[in-house]
Amino acid sequence: MSWSEFYIIVSGLITLVLLIIAFPWLRSKNHAKQDSLSNTQIVKQRLVELECEVQEGLISEHDKRQAVDELKLALVDESAFESHKTGNAKLPLAIGGVLALVCGIVVYAQVNQIGRVAKAQLAIDALPELSQQLASGNANNLTQEDIASLALAIRQRLREEPQDDTGWMYFGRLMLSIGQEVQAIEAIDKAVSLSPSNSANRITLAQALMTTGDVNNLERAQSILLGLLQDTPQNDNLALMMAVVSAQLGDLDDTRRFYQQVEGKLPSDSDMAQRLSARIKELEGNSSEMVLLQTGGTVQKQSSVNDDGNAIETGFDVTVSLSKEADENAPKAGFLIVFAQDANSDNKMPAAVVKLPIEDFPISVSLTTDNAMMPQFTLATLSEVVITARLSKDGNVAVSEGEWQGSTEATVVANELSSLSVIINKEL
Repeated sequence: MSWSEFYIIVSGLITLVLLIIAFPWLRSKNHAKQDSLSNTQIVKQRLVELECEVQEGLISEHDKRQAVDELKLALVDESAFESHKTGNAKLPLAIGGVLALVCGIVVYAQVNQIGRVAKAQLAIDALPELSQQLASGNANNLTQEDIASLALAIRQRLREEPQDDTGWMYFGRLMLSIGQEVQAIEAIDKAVSLSPSNSANRITLAQALMTTGDVNNLERAQSILLGLLQDTPQNDNLALMMAVVSAQLGDLDDTRRFYQQVEGKLPSDSDMAQRLSARIKELEGNSSEMVLLQTGGTVQKQSSVNDDGNAIETGFDVTVSLSKEADENAPKAGFLIVFAQDANSDNKMPAAVVKLPIEDFPISVSLTTDNAMMPQFTLATLSEVVITARLSKDGNVAVSEGEWQGSTEATVVANELSSLSVIINKEL
């Protein structure tokens, strides 16, 4: 609804209220006037009748004059009464109008949104400064109030200019900075669709996809980076990103290829370089094992057997329970997702995932090497992990608004199923 439509509707309502208030008074006034005319006509008719009665000898002239005087006195008394009665109507109307005005002001003061409108205007005024801070990479310095104001201002701007790809990009970066990956990807995707030739937007989209750790998102990020590298093959930043996402996906060839492009340009003590080197060696080792298996060779498996001859898995027996608040407010339908991530790495890809329908809590779940998403990246390859249990409406590991989760850190013990508990107590 536009402001002009709002003003028209309000004006019409005010006019209707005024007419309702004034109608009884106007109607009473018209009735008084009609009654006055009717009484005057009756007096005139009676005077004519008196004249006829005198001529017919029914009454004397003296009786006629006395009757005429009585009629005139009655007419004067009635006119004075009507004048007095209608004159007092102004005071009640004035009092009612004042009371109505006071009540309207009080009600408006209680229900108006002037404070929020003022806050929205302040947020819009602060948009350039906050946007510059966000664009310069200082999003961590933003307070919760700054983030709320910035989100409000950007949404207002996008409502007015939905084709502004820069606004969508700012909104996506803001959501990404506070961990809302789903909303961030949707906003950045919108910016890319509005300006497909803008390579900076596509790079940001690839970064956002990489933060989720979801295989589908990682594959999409890899595809975007490959397209960008075709245009600028010597871009070392893109090559490094490509090496990282390929390492997450377990793609040995691309990881080795793009890491070689930037290996000599990274500092010798670079944590990223060390991680990529270790990941390449790990993938090369797994590749060698696969070759041995295919040629009939033997390799030592990651699991051993107990005294009874049964295989011993590496993983955890996880008992998932709900806090009191989660029990009252968390989704009652959907999926329980339990997954493990590397606690010593920025790699958010789950090393193991179990998904099952939401049931009665507490519930026990086994999370082992058999639940790996990729054979090259399992619990057996990690030392410290973060175990997360999440109540999801859509069954996606990526975060969505309204979901609940709980997490705990644990140490992976080879060939052992460790027991631990996770309490779901946080709304996302």
